[in-house]
Amino acid sequence: MTVIRHLRRPLEDSCRAVAGSVLGTAAAVPGVAALAGGRQELLCRAVARERGRLAHWYGAEAVRDLPDRDPAGYLLGRLVYGLPAGIAVVVVLAAGSGYAAWSIVLLLGGRIPPADGIVALVVAAIAVYLAVRLAMIVGQWDVRLALRTLDGDTAQNRLRELQRTRADVVAAIDDERRRIERALHDDVQQRVVALALAIGRTRRKAERGDDDLVADLDHAVAQAQALLAELRDVAWRIYPAVLDEHGLVAALEGLSAHTFLPVDLDLRITSEPPHDVAAAVYYVAAEAVTNATKHSGAERVAVTATAGGCAVTLTVIDDGSGGADPSGSGLTGLQRRVAALDGTLSVHSPAGGPTVVEARIPCAS
Repeated sequence: MTVIRHLRRPLEDSCRAVAGSVLGTAAAVPGVAALAGGRQELLCRAVARERGRLAHWYGAEAVRDLPDRDPAGYLLGRLVYGLPAGIAVVVVLAAGSGYAAWSIVLLLGGRIPPADGIVALVVAAIAVYLAVRLAMIVGQWDVRLALRTLDGDTAQNRLRELQRTRADVVAAIDDERRRIERALHDDVQQRVVALALAIGRTRRKAERGDDDLVADLDHAVAQAQALLAELRDVAWRIYPAVLDEHGLVAALEGLSAHTFLPVDLDLRITSEPPHDVAAAVYYVAAEAVTNATKHSGAERVAVTATAGGCAVTLTVIDDGSGGADPSGSGLTGLQRRVAALDGTLSVHSPAGGPTVVEARIPCAS
């Protein structure tokens, strides 16, 4: 099962690369028509389909919003190598798969010796591998060509990135507000209602002259203490005061107080990073630890933070069941927060674990 889990992602990437190459070959026909027509609208439409193909099948999100500076140059450049390479991928893949199937039929029917059958299957596997590698290489060439011919100047790229991250930060703030509202509604409000009921019950007993009030008062005190703990937890989620008072190290050391899991800390922070960077690092660590506690079934969490010089690097690893969704609201909000500081956040969580969350944020943009 472990081998299957490790092979799943490469197989998926291979299939996506082949699909992207085949679709790119099919898209060459309308691309030629757009070049022959010479109309800017047709060229931009053909290039938009290409950008969508590269983003979807090759994960090249960087090309999705390019300004289409030279669509004719992209289509013409890709026509030179993309069409013959795509045809080669299809032909070699079909020939290798067909040869493998034919060899298996002959081998099972006893019409060829086992040694010859094994050799034939090895040859077919090599052909399929070469076709897949060619598809991946062509995809990389397509992405580089798109960045070279469709991209604008550096200032425009930076402006688009700032506009995107600004919108992402606003969305992340709204998501965080919704999470706080849910925490207040689902946890704190219920505690308040329970405390009010306990106090009301005690008051009615006092009015009737009931002397047995100690148990009810103890219950009310317990409810008040639980409410205070809930309020502190919500306040901690909103913003940790210790970050301002004692810095990033103290804030990360306090993570263990909010989880029952053992938290192994390895903090090599030689200089306190800027406040916004420290806050982002802390929130990434807190969210990763919270997810490990609530969802992964982990037994331990390891938090490593390195700060000094020009960047802060944080790595959180748990030994849980994995399968974390990077597109979930919590991790998406963290990605937006980190991207707003020109940082990067990656989440690797295969089925069966472990889950690795890694963030790197520059201390100066």
